[in-house]
Order: sequence, then C-alpha cells, then structure tokens
Amino acid sequence: MRALRPEQLEQATLPEAIDALARSWSEHSAVPAEVETTGMHCPAGPDVEAALFRVAQEALSNIAKHSRASKVHLTLTYLDDTLLLDVADNGVGFTTTDRPAASRNGNGFGLAGMRHRLERLSGTLNLESAPGEGTIVNAAVPIQAPAPTPFPVPNPVTGATR
Repeated sequence: MRALRPEQLEQATLPEAIDALARSWSEHSAVPAEVETTGMHCPAGPDVEAALFRVAQEALSNIAKHSRASKVHLTLTYLDDTLLLDVADNGVGFTTTDRPAASRNGNGFGLAGMRHRLERLSGTLNLESAPGEGTIVNAAVPIQAPAPTPFPVPNPVTGATR
C-alpha cells in the first residue's frame, strides 16, 4: 500500500491534504466543500492516511458524477483509537436499489474499492442515504498506538545495559 501513497501526503498532514483536495475539487466542480477537523491530530500511519485520503477522493468523485449536490462537508475526527472520515452531500441521495448493479455485487471500483481499502486496515465503510436527502460516506479506521520504546535497563551486577 505504501507504493500507492498519494503525493499530497508527502509534504502535508492528512488534514492539510484533505483540505487542499476539497479546495481543488470545489474549483473544478463549482460545488462548495467545507473541511472540518476535530480531536487531537496525531499521525495515524502512512497506510491509514493514504486509505482515508483515497476514500475522500473517491467520495468526492462520486458526488461530482452522481449527486447533483450544491454543497459538501468533510469531517475528519481523531479519537483515541480511531480515525473517522465523513463526507456528506446535500444531493439527490439514493436507496440501495438505486445503486448500479456493479456497486451492489462488488464489481464496481468506487464503493467496493473504498470498502476493500478500509477492510485491509480493519476499518469499515458505511453509507447513509435516502432519496432527496443526500448521502453521507462514513469511513472508520483504527489507529494503532506505536509500540513503546524500550529503555536501557542497567544490569545490577555488571552495570551494562541490556
């Protein structure tokens, strides 16, 4: 997955990269997109950050193609052990029977690709939508705390550290 790391994350934090993505997307789509980050920002690891960035890209792409939205709101939430991304639009929405057959049976690249990318990291993807009420894409990925760094313990006999 590291080979697929977006270049936007090479020089920016995840919140900065998603903010830049939303601004660029808004310029091209003419749909305002707001970004909100909540919680205490902490690096989530390159694979987690790449996956959530790609989910944001795909969600925005789907909104541009299908939703006819007039506004979009992205929320990145840092919890103690989980990183959440919500992408909400006020577009036309859909029911599960409205989704293309390829998305329902897992052969589509959009939703199925987002779900697969997150599942590889023990994450989840959920959709909330109803006709006329827009759509919310909810992505959640666990953040693994870094392993504690062992500190040298002196040997009481020799004084050497181990």
